[in-house]
Amino acid sequence: MSLLADEIANVLGRRRKENRLEITPAEVDQVLAELDIPTSASRGMPVHLRVARVAFKGTKRLKTSHPDAEGRPLETIYSDDGKMRLDLDATAVPTETDAESIGETGDASEDEDSNDAAEVQVVRALVPFDFEWKLSDGVTGIGSGSNLRGKSSLVNVLLWSLSGRCAEFSVSVKRWIEHVEVDWVVGSETLRVAFDAENGEVRNGTVTVTVIDHEGLLETVLASFDNESFEDAMSSVMLSRLRLEAFTVSQSGKSVTHRWASYVNALWVRPKYLSSIIGKEPTLSVRLMQMFIGTDWVPVLATTSTVVGILEAKQKAAKERTNTATAAVQNSRLQALDVVETVKAKIAALPAGTPEPAKLAAANARISELGRQIHALRTQLLNRSVAADAVQQQLKAAKARHHTQYEHALLTKFFHQMQPTVCPRCTATVSSERRAAEPDEHKCSVCTSDLNLEALEANVVVADSVEASVTSILLESTRPVIGEGEEAPPTSEIDALEQARAEVESAMASLGAQIDKLQAAHDQLVKETDLEASLLKAVENRRLLDLELARAEGAAAALSQPVTMTDASTVDPVHVAVAGAAQKVLSERVKQHQDPLLTTISDEIGRLVANFGADSLSNIKLDGAANMTLRQNGDPTTYGAVSPGEQLRLKIATVIALIKHGYAESIGRHPGFLLLDSPAAEEMPDGDLATMVSALLEVAEEAPMQIIVATRSTGPLVSLLPEKNRLIAEGADFVW
Repeated sequence: MSLLADEIANVLGRRRKENRLEITPAEVDQVLAELDIPTSASRGMPVHLRVARVAFKGTKRLKTSHPDAEGRPLETIYSDDGKMRLDLDATAVPTETDAESIGETGDASEDEDSNDAAEVQVVRALVPFDFEWKLSDGVTGIGSGSNLRGKSSLVNVLLWSLSGRCAEFSVSVKRWIEHVEVDWVVGSETLRVAFDAENGEVRNGTVTVTVIDHEGLLETVLASFDNESFEDAMSSVMLSRLRLEAFTVSQSGKSVTHRWASYVNALWVRPKYLSSIIGKEPTLSVRLMQMFIGTDWVPVLATTSTVVGILEAKQKAAKERTNTATAAVQNSRLQALDVVETVKAKIAALPAGTPEPAKLAAANARISELGRQIHALRTQLLNRSVAADAVQQQLKAAKARHHTQYEHALLTKFFHQMQPTVCPRCTATVSSERRAAEPDEHKCSVCTSDLNLEALEANVVVADSVEASVTSILLESTRPVIGEGEEAPPTSEIDALEQARAEVESAMASLGAQIDKLQAAHDQLVKETDLEASLLKAVENRRLLDLELARAEGAAAALSQPVTMTDASTVDPVHVAVAGAAQKVLSERVKQHQDPLLTTISDEIGRLVANFGADSLSNIKLDGAANMTLRQNGDPTTYGAVSPGEQLRLKIATVIALIKHGYAESIGRHPGFLLLDSPAAEEMPDGDLATMVSALLEVAEEAPMQIIVATRSTGPLVSLLPEKNRLIAEGADFVW
């Protein structure tokens, strides 16, 4: 039984009645073991980390106009062949900006070979290089008269070899470097990290340790790695030797483990990464600060907090699933109740009354009979209509013929009574002697044609060559002509047709009357049977609606029960209670130990910031959540609200204060190694930089540490640092 388990059991037993949990310390120990929460803590002891030597070599790609390119072999690539850019302008001297962190690529826009068009040749001279530098403890400076002269890339080589990550290099420098060797002193051991590289991809890497025994120097390979395993290899080698532990955090309900590379991010300060007071990522600031301060239970608290976060995320997910299911059931119940009301409304809307099936059958039979009779009468009416049309057409034709004969008779009578005096063709005179001779000579007085004697007897002058039908018409025309207004004698054909038409119309009227009478009876019966049929349909619909209503009411009743979720992933409430109580107990332990240390560290940060030239900042307080409050010219503010230059000073001061605290108390975990890249980039004049370097030298005398400062402001480095502690490239020269 552990003391931690005993305290957790007491906390759970002192809760209010509804949340109280009676559990023994032995059971708590078992739960902690199931959750992988340690029950003991180890005291943090700082182990020093130093870089003793850095060496790397490879081949630069320089313009053919560069002085070092003379006599060197050339390399030709094309702008669209997928290779990395190789441009380097050795003469560009831009102002100091964050671009310095890229490396020595220079100003690509001034490269006369640079062109966005396809298939543009880029020619570079291949110039080999071999750089080596041995470093000392204390404050070391890397400087150059211009930007983009290799300061930041040298820092990046150190970080690459230390963390196993290659993220800050320019593509050109990645291509140049072909082999790296860095000697790191970890406590009493010297570790050499060596590897080959091609375009930033690591090959043939090893971590070796040099051991001195009775046989002399022995090198033992601790780890071998390639590009994929480099980071893991450095974690396995460094964490145990620096007495640091991998820590986990809960992110989106999942446990994420952070190893050595996350610690390395807290060992260097670069102006473009100022969002967090410690390290590179704000989400890890609290864990890194707690680890570096070195209170005993910090690693256990970190693990416990991660477990609590995961359990809470699982509980939240289960609750959300339950809420989702409950909402779905509630919606389904409301829909079922809507269906019940809808069915009831349909039942209420059904017509009242009881249908008589026999009456409905007789009516349907009568309707069918009436339909047949109406159809037969309409057939007769149609036939009579056809006959009436025929009689009407015949009557119309007869009247037309009669009218034509009447007009012809009138014309014949008129023209045959005319007495022509000349021939209408030759104008020969028709003499009276010739007209008088017509009855005797039987010849026409005009054309001298032979006359029809029978017609002539009827006083009709017509040639005997005329057709008999025409002659008969002329004879008929000799009858008296009916004058206007006189009544014509009836003709048998027209009278017969008129009589036939009258009879047909009378028959059609009689049939129409019969059809109307039968149709009225038919429509009345249809109306009556429709009502009876609707009643029958209503009865059937009522039966179906009653069944539907029963089902809807049953569904609504079933959905009214509370939702019971069965989830195999549901978190054990005992685990949640124990983990929560453990977090509370450990937080109190860490707070009790950490708060006094934070007060001391905050005071040291305030003193260092004043020494760094930011005397407007005061009353600095760093809390357990890695938040910082302070006063600026007497007004309250926070770390995130001050200028980037002030943030840079505060961040550097915080890291150094943690290093001093670990040295003074012998409990911190910070290894005492710090890289400052381009601190003057954030509007820091040479005077303030000199003040900062002087303060760093003072701190380095108080506590063993190694601080490497890379800057373009070389004046303070030259004036304050001994020659062995500085690497300066004068004018337009390169650091390497």
